[in-house]
Amino acid sequence: MMAVSCSSSENTDVFDLSKAAQRWSSTEKNWNEDELRALEQGRGIYWKNCTACHGREGRGNVTIGAPSLVNNAIIKGDVSYHITLIKKGKNQMPAFAQVLTDEEMLYVAAFERNAWGNHDYRILERTGD
Repeated sequence: MMAVSCSSSENTDVFDLSKAAQRWSSTEKNWNEDELRALEQGRGIYWKNCTACHGREGRGNVTIGAPSLVNNAIIKGDVSYHITLIKKGKNQMPAFAQVLTDEEMLYVAAFERNAWGNHDYRILERTGD
């Protein structure tokens, strides 16, 4: 199955520390530069690969079976299941194993777990090969 992608008029390839800090500022978490870079990378990957179904604000599209990612039990739940879902897909969700690297899947999962009021406050990293 082919992954759906959506282009954005906003350039997410250029890292702007000031904009990233403003976007992710929180009283609960003081993100360092590396964490902000990871969140912004995840944001860019999400925008290119996920917005067509889940939308820019993560609200999903019931018509096509794409759930909202806002306050979503999977997004707030087990990290390994979340990554497996991105990698292998399920139901209407296509698999991204042939589209994204393992690192890119971690970035997009970290973004989803910290965007739209989902406050995981972690950047996901590979723990082994």
